[in-house]
Amino acid sequence: MKITDAKLRAAKPGETVVGDNLVFRFRDDGKAGIRALVRIAGSGKRVSLSLGRYPETTLAVARQEAANARALAAKGKDPRHERKANAEAQERLLGDCLQAYLAASENRARTVHDKKKTLEPAFADMAKRPIGSISKGDMVAVLTAYRDRPAARRKLFSYADHFCGFCIENDWITANPLQNVKKPPAVAAKERVLIDDEIRALMSCKANTSWLPIARLILLTGQRGGEISAMRVSEIDFQRREWRIPRENMKQGRAHVVHLSPAAMAIIKAEITSRHRLENDFYIFGDTGARPFSGRSKGQAMILAATKTSGWSGHDLRRTAITVMQRLGIHREIRMAVTGHAQPRDGASAYEHHDFRQEARAAVERLANEVARISSEEQTATVHPFPYMSRQAG
Repeated sequence: MKITDAKLRAAKPGETVVGDNLVFRFRDDGKAGIRALVRIAGSGKRVSLSLGRYPETTLAVARQEAANARALAAKGKDPRHERKANAEAQERLLGDCLQAYLAASENRARTVHDKKKTLEPAFADMAKRPIGSISKGDMVAVLTAYRDRPAARRKLFSYADHFCGFCIENDWITANPLQNVKKPPAVAAKERVLIDDEIRALMSCKANTSWLPIARLILLTGQRGGEISAMRVSEIDFQRREWRIPRENMKQGRAHVVHLSPAAMAIIKAEITSRHRLENDFYIFGDTGARPFSGRSKGQAMILAATKTSGWSGHDLRRTAITVMQRLGIHREIRMAVTGHAQPRDGASAYEHHDFRQEARAAVERLANEVARISSEEQTATVHPFPYMSRQAG
């Protein structure tokens, strides 16, 4: 029997109207519970699926829901289970999904921390929303908020896209909301290198921030600011003047040994003794020693004000250190050994296993001596901008 709205409106309390694989059971208040009857292919099992109450759920909506249930049943799927799974997906909050994504990540601890630091603030306003409710427009709005930070915007897109893929794999969403969003363009490689006057200003200025000794160590060792910020006392061999960076703190995922010149050792020792620390192992540049240093942006602003310079960052100091070594005639393989960069791979590399450790020690000493020479020169010292130095033999 075909069910119509007229038949439903004419139904009496206690009456049951059956037709089109639908069952309407009317109560005393005139409303009816709606159920769809379907048979699952393969097993032949007959199941009943609740579709709500009439008239709040209209006949047209009930028919559509019943059609969807029959389509699932024809594929051998129980529509009750599918509905439960979809409901759970809708109730799963974005913030919970993000924490599950970070916990399941197989990346190095440093990369996981970077993902956490990037994604959590970006999605903070949507953390309590069901993951299934996040739309393309929501993602575009988040990316648009980073329009003035092109590098951060591109990184956010990559991490968010991978996160959405993780949610699809876990059946929390059925489509990636970033699927038709164009990836932000790559940011042009930076070429900023400090000139001698800026190096001199950095090594002589005063600023009340732990980022200042970190910045000086970047220049003296060629290491990354994040690696130095996480330096621990237990990683320093004070007798051999070496810093042994564990693999989990290195971008390349390999342990790295850094020679420390007397100037670098003086900075580290001064930082250790300048304030109260924990009794055992601790982070040398953390405020309390319990955590790595944080506050780079604020510290950098203080240094720029103290040196009366502008337009350079912590990573530019690393580039400057490498360029100064290049200017001193230090071979590229040795410079890469100093900084922890991977050596070039070619046919001969399978036979070449020298680690350049001794040469790297000498290179760091020469770098520190050159920084000291620059720092002690008069303000009229001759400087060579990066374009000139980049043409020198490497």
